[in-house]
Amino acid sequence: MKKSIRKTLLKALAAAAALALLAGCAGTPSGENTDAPNNPPAENTSSANSGGNNGQVKVITVWTKDRADSEYMTAAVDEYNKTNTHGYQVEYQIYSDNYPSAINLAFQNGEAPDIMVYQNDMFQSWVNAGKFADLTPFMDDEFKATFGENIYEGINQIDGKVYYVPTACTVTRLFYNTEIFERCGIKNPPTTLAEMVEDAKIITSQLSSEGIYGFAANMKSPSSAMSRSFDMMAQMSCGIHKGYDFSTGRYDFTSLAPLIEVWQELMSPACAFPGCESLDIDPLRTQFADGKIGMYISFTHAEPGVYANQFPMDSSKWAVAEIPTLTGTQTGAETFQAMNGYCLNAEGKNLEDAWVVYRELFADVDLLAGYYSAGLGISLVPAAIEKATPAECYTANPNLLILDTDAIWPKTPQESNVDAVVVEGEDMYNVFAGLIWNEASEAEIANALQNLTDRYNAALDQGISEGIGKEIKNPSFDPMNPVA
Repeated sequence: MKKSIRKTLLKALAAAAALALLAGCAGTPSGENTDAPNNPPAENTSSANSGGNNGQVKVITVWTKDRADSEYMTAAVDEYNKTNTHGYQVEYQIYSDNYPSAINLAFQNGEAPDIMVYQNDMFQSWVNAGKFADLTPFMDDEFKATFGENIYEGINQIDGKVYYVPTACTVTRLFYNTEIFERCGIKNPPTTLAEMVEDAKIITSQLSSEGIYGFAANMKSPSSAMSRSFDMMAQMSCGIHKGYDFSTGRYDFTSLAPLIEVWQELMSPACAFPGCESLDIDPLRTQFADGKIGMYISFTHAEPGVYANQFPMDSSKWAVAEIPTLTGTQTGAETFQAMNGYCLNAEGKNLEDAWVVYRELFADVDLLAGYYSAGLGISLVPAAIEKATPAECYTANPNLLILDTDAIWPKTPQESNVDAVVVEGEDMYNVFAGLIWNEASEAEIANALQNLTDRYNAALDQGISEGIGKEIKNPSFDPMNPVA
């Protein structure tokens, strides 16, 4: 995170802690589709604006994947429909699990909305296809002054073109039950992975007769579970992001063997909540709220609202710590994800009007400040942070926020263009899961990780040879400062 944003965030947090004006987190946006309920799309039912533009209505369609912040955002859209002077009527449609598929189908049929909430799953393909508008020509000096620090080359700015501007962020942390820790005599959260395994064993050995276990992960979907936990451990302990070494410009999974061995222990009966291999994230959260799980890893934007509203849990019974590392010393920054950006349809008939709606509604500093104050997301916008009073959940658990040891990592070649790195055979997450559940030996782990390395590099080389991929290499790359 850029230092001025962090400094502003911490200043606002300190002021909020002193004043203690807010009672807690009201809700949370759904940063990943796997965390959102599978509901059909819903439309804002606001009445059309009859003022401005000689009483004629121009409809601007907006699609989002975020249902948990719908009350706040729908109210804002409704107010905008009533008060804007342009004659705009914003139709705000909410999708959940089917959001990327809906976007893909809409583009294929030439029916894409005017404005779409960013999500990585659908961004990669369509930005390369030229479907998202470059926002740079629309950005005046005032906009640049307000949001300039939220533009990251290689993330939302590609080859000098800005395709969305994130206004909030999330990071993953270790969530633990303070009551369980106290019962088991565990005074502090673990700082090393060995301590984490030991704590999980202590909890399971002492409390499993009551149905309480040390650790859990939502391994029904290995990619969902491990992209919020294992990936971060690899960054923090090995300086590797999704198997890619930016200093050499090659994939190399071989250094991750110690992490596989840790996970074999964490998923063993001595540590794990039974049935993790078929556990989804919401059932896991239900068990945690019910006091049956000692620790798990998930996103900071999501969990406070989950335990305030979805699965009520006394806020004094859960706390947040940084993810432990192999040695207790962090050698690579943990990635944080920039969220809540909006992409505009480059081929839409209402592109200029869509920008006006985006600028006046979704990029409004007062709306963004209220969003942060309501506990709906951690703000990335200095002007919004200065106006906001962070929710009590943030003041009580500062590890929910972005720390000096967090940063945005550059995209791997596969993240930059999934079509340029088409890997034959199982992907990394399924390979990891197989090694964990099959209790692979040290030699088997080494062989599997070398095979994974070879297959990913072969796919990378193939993409480069076909002219659709490119080498991403920085010999002076610093994992603790991954984005310059």
